[in-house]
Amino acid sequence: MSNPRTVEDVIQDFKGRRAGMIKALTKDVDEFYHLCDPNNLNLCLYAFPNQQWEVNLPPPSSDLPEPRLGINFVRDSMTKHDWLSMVALHSDAWLYAIASYYAAKYKFDRADRKRLFNKITDVSSICELVVGGKTARKRPKTEADGLPEDILVEEVLSKLPVRDLLKYRSVSKLWRSLIDGPEFVSTHLQNYKNNSEVCHLLVLYRPARSWLRDERILVRRGDTFRKVTELQCLYDHFEGAYEMISYINGLLLVKKGKSRGFREIILWNPSINSTLSLPNPMLEAMKEATYFVLGFGYDASRNDYKVIAIIYPHAEIKYYFGERYRATIPGLVQVYTLGTNSWSSNLGVSPPPYWSAGQQVFLNGAIHWINFGPNVTNDADSWFKEKDSHIVSFDVENEVFKYFDLPKALKTDDEPKEKFPTVLGRSLAVFCAHYQLRNDIWVMGEYGVSKSWSKCYTFTLQFDKLLHFKTNGELLFAVDGKGIKSYDVRRERVNKRPLESTKP
Repeated sequence: MSNPRTVEDVIQDFKGRRAGMIKALTKDVDEFYHLCDPNNLNLCLYAFPNQQWEVNLPPPSSDLPEPRLGINFVRDSMTKHDWLSMVALHSDAWLYAIASYYAAKYKFDRADRKRLFNKITDVSSICELVVGGKTARKRPKTEADGLPEDILVEEVLSKLPVRDLLKYRSVSKLWRSLIDGPEFVSTHLQNYKNNSEVCHLLVLYRPARSWLRDERILVRRGDTFRKVTELQCLYDHFEGAYEMISYINGLLLVKKGKSRGFREIILWNPSINSTLSLPNPMLEAMKEATYFVLGFGYDASRNDYKVIAIIYPHAEIKYYFGERYRATIPGLVQVYTLGTNSWSSNLGVSPPPYWSAGQQVFLNGAIHWINFGPNVTNDADSWFKEKDSHIVSFDVENEVFKYFDLPKALKTDDEPKEKFPTVLGRSLAVFCAHYQLRNDIWVMGEYGVSKSWSKCYTFTLQFDKLLHFKTNGELLFAVDGKGIKSYDVRRERVNKRPLESTKP
């Protein structure tokens, strides 16, 4: 039936499409799974009133609501059962959306809408059948078998992207309460961390002429560089003055403004394109400061996020190798807590007298930077010498600074031109880039023990910026603004993937 107009017509349309969906996810599941190749474009699962199904691209235009786009992209990042359960959830939502569309289009009155709703909810959902029906019976029996339906639904929901969870909050009060609960949030976050082997890159495409407002932000897989989705820009125009400070659990800390100044500090959740501008009162002092450093961390004990700002007031200028640097005077520490949306002054904490606001990493509940400048004794005679460099950490829960010595080999005249803190597996590491294109990776075997440093890898590679160090030992680099290189430190293999080949 191509154009259902009555309650009975819509119910018949619903049952036909539902049968097609169930067929795809049970009887024809192997064929369906094969068709959803992650290397293909955005695919959808469609079902029709004649009980047939197909996997295809969305049409150029359609009056009907569209099913979930890009179900194939996450196929290989989930178990087969979990992925099919996710598709089933989206399929249920799509069928209900179509029925609601027809009810609105043909102006069903309250009685007809109620009758329609009762009819379509009187049968088992596709998700119920996939989680506890034919597909589930094909897998080995586990502890989850025989559990109540709400627990099984929670198991499936906890493995879905945040954007989808926001949609499912409106399904029922039970689902809203479940998704908003602290235990579910914790479980969802842990599932995200357990499935974080495939990293994702945020790539900003912008025109050569800055006045053209057609910037685009794409999310690409770190292994294949394939497009996953496209995001809206933070604002209508980037204006060339944004700096991504740090990234934790799906949240980005962004500084808007020039390199040593700022106009605004923002927390951005790209998955739902939501932003929060940090309150201004404590930031006024930063606008008047000579220099400041930002850090971003997660307080697991309170399930909360914190931003640290180390503010250095105006001071005299000294020179070091022809560059202008500020004198060593005590800095001020401000800590922003997301849960209270407020800043506090931590007067009991003494920050380092100066450091480089370079790359930072979050590990073991602390933010880590590499400091250079006067040593931690604040000796006025000890000026900005690379041999005085060390690692500074800020314990996010207890709000205290700690200091770790770098390897002695890095405190020589043959000093690397750049040093980046990074994480290798679960260990703190330092990536060192030398002028001779030689690169070293030092790993701290026992966290916090300076004597446990060891040089694990040495290789030759030219690059602009270190983007990511994957847990499997693969590094991602930006190269000449035109592409990305990946280097497998264990196999000593370089792969280059130009960004031109992955244009939107």
